Amino acid sequence: MRRGTRLTGRGIALLLCGALATVAAAYIGEVDLLWLGLALVALPLLALGYLFLARPLVDHERSLTPPTIPVGTSTRVVLHVANQSPAQASALRFHDSADESLGGGASFTIARGFGEWTQAVGYTVQALRRGRFTVGPLWAQAGDPLGLALRGFVARGRNSVLRVTPRIWRLEDLAGGAGLGSAGDATPQRIGSAGADDVLVREHRHGDDIRRVHWKMTAKRDDLMVRLEEHPWDPSSTLIVDTRRDAHRGHGADGSLEWAVSAVTSVAALLSEGRHKLAILSPSGRVFETGHSVGEASRQLMIEAMTDLATSEETWLGSAVDDPELLTSVASLVAVTGLLSTADAAALAAAGGRARSLIALVPDAAAWHADDDEHRESIRFLRGRGWRVETFRPLEPVPQVWERVTR
Repeated sequence: MRRGTRLTGRGIALLLCGALATVAAAYIGEVDLLWLGLALVALPLLALGYLFLARPLVDHERSLTPPTIPVGTSTRVVLHVANQSPAQASALRFHDSADESLGGGASFTIARGFGEWTQAVGYTVQALRRGRFTVGPLWAQAGDPLGLALRGFVARGRNSVLRVTPRIWRLEDLAGGAGLGSAGDATPQRIGSAGADDVLVREHRHGDDIRRVHWKMTAKRDDLMVRLEEHPWDPSSTLIVDTRRDAHRGHGADGSLEWAVSAVTSVAALLSEGRHKLAILSPSGRVFETGHSVGEASRQLMIEAMTDLATSEETWLGSAVDDPELLTSVASLVAVTGLLSTADAAALAAAGGRARSLIALVPDAAAWHADDDEHRESIRFLRGRGWRVETFRPLEPVPQVWERVTR
């Protein structure tokens, strides 16, 4: 649809016929035919004048339920359309515009006749791509009662924004089986004879579980103290998401890129609940860092960052980990990648040199129809460097792959 007033095909044909009849009547001297020709010419012009004087006035309100959805799912769009022009007699045609990844919007017609009216119209939108998408504007087209002219316009009202996030899977607590947050095997020794006061304690740090607080020592020292455990917990984790366009197979919500983004987001959401210090890296640079936010606030900021994450034209995964300052104190390193080269594997192995928990999720090359011997060799290389590597197949649920990790 387009703005402006114009004649329809019927109006143009009637105008041409009237003009020809008028010329022919003047040539042969037929007065009755002349008047008929003039009437035919006048009708399309009157239709244009009608639409110009009786301008359509249409308002709308749009609601998205829900306004935020995971990629691959759908939302319901409801439009409340109100006609404010009592002179509007013909049917109104509408097109609610949207991005192509949302199906391009929807078209519909409302025929209510003269008078003011309100009508609700609904349709379903399915999201095939992550990001933020504008739904609207609502284009409308009004005509005269004879269908000789059309007037295109934009209905008054606000556009809506649909936020399409990665799919977030609910994962079980992985701290034990996957080693996330484990900082070593040092076992603290008791000082002196056994007793409640002899256990080693230290000052409370950001991220410590409140259940480890030693209340008796806290009262003695007038400062919050926590017990040292056999496996001290270091709540620092770095996640690597491979966004290289050429490293992935498949398209849209079912492609390996979206699988990787969904997996990293799911793991990050789990770690955020455990108040981990998080950093998410991609070949394009740093995607997210916890900073001062923790818990649910950190989780929401992370989801926002992953929603806006774009594909990269980089060809080397090592671009994600070439800054040593990002990995100096990390306890856990989790990478979800596309197809790997030997150079990619070497970069990951070097990056994980100081981490104590190394996990990589990589595509099953055969299942993704990528007969890549270098990818298989890279998997063997990483396993030989202490990485726990699991492969994922198309449409395989993330929790199913993580269950193999914890096993």
